[in-house]
Amino acid sequence: MQRIKIELPDQILYTDSFEILAEDINEAKHMGNERILVFANDIRKRFYAHLQLKEGDWENGHGTIVVNHAINYKNEGFAGDKITCQVGVTNVTECSFDLVLHFIKNQEKTLAVLRTGKVYFDYNERKIRPLPQAFLQAFGVTLPA
Repeated sequence: MQRIKIELPDQILYTDSFEILAEDINEAKHMGNERILVFANDIRKRFYAHLQLKEGDWENGHGTIVVNHAINYKNEGFAGDKITCQVGVTNVTECSFDLVLHFIKNQEKTLAVLRTGKVYFDYNERKIRPLPQAFLQAFGVTLPA
């Protein structure tokens, strides 16, 4: 089986934490694989708020949209595990970036690493558009002219 390699970001822009709950556990008695996407969605919203970014400018009909996910599961998660999530960005371009989330359980083992490809999207014209300058500034990125 070929493994997807997800590079951790050089800089952590946000850290969050949560606990795996009983409702996150599946019939195999560990955290269900789909829960990582639910956690990632919640953390992404808090990440944007932390950086004072808007996920979308809904009045003007544009915002970020998910184009892909890649997940490497490294260890099982169980009810009661304390999870720390470190968040950063990689591969920033004029219109896109990868959001990378590193989930660490009980401050010692990687639970999973998730990469979400995001583009800035015009919902009215149904096409990709450049990232707002606020995103580049928050990420600490200067793109070549």
